[in-house]
Amino acid sequence: MFDPDAILDLLRHADRLEALPRTGWVVSRVANPESVAAHAYGVVLTTLTLCDAIRARPEPPPLDVGRALSIATLHDIAESLITDIPSPVKRRIGAKAVLDAEREAARELLLPLSPRYVELWEEYADGQTLEARVVKAADRLQMMIKALQYERVGRGDLTRFWARAYNLNDYGLPEARALFERLLQHRADRSWPYEDL
Repeated sequence: MFDPDAILDLLRHADRLEALPRTGWVVSRVANPESVAAHAYGVVLTTLTLCDAIRARPEPPPLDVGRALSIATLHDIAESLITDIPSPVKRRIGAKAVLDAEREAARELLLPLSPRYVELWEEYADGQTLEARVVKAADRLQMMIKALQYERVGRGDLTRFWARAYNLNDYGLPEARALFERLLQHRADRSWPYEDL
């Protein structure tokens, strides 16, 4: 059922993501870091390109691109209520506590609008379907592309991002693995194009 107030409430909360900086960059002393909203857009675009790469395989697996893009669009919506919790904090309070808080926030925001949105968010959190794995890989790829860009222009100490193998998780996708390997090569030979961000 169409509920204008539920839609506007979700969009009002999503708007907060434009003002919310990605805290991992703040902890790493990156001046004027990207917002959660900018990151989310990057994840959506990366998801689209990964889906197209997977569909270009000689024998592509069944992949619902629209579903993957919907998951990508919603993947960080809970942060509009609980903020972007940096990894060092997540490690200290525990993954379960963070996931429980994210789940509660996502349900609060999405359930009044559509149970389908909650299902999409849960699919991402579970990370088992191909669509969810694509978005999870896109989330990591976008972050590491941004890390390389910031590093290339001297905006903070980003060594800790490269030191954690989890940040280079390809979620079993050869296309994501190839992109990570290319990023690592660009970093090693300093061939990433310089742009003042």
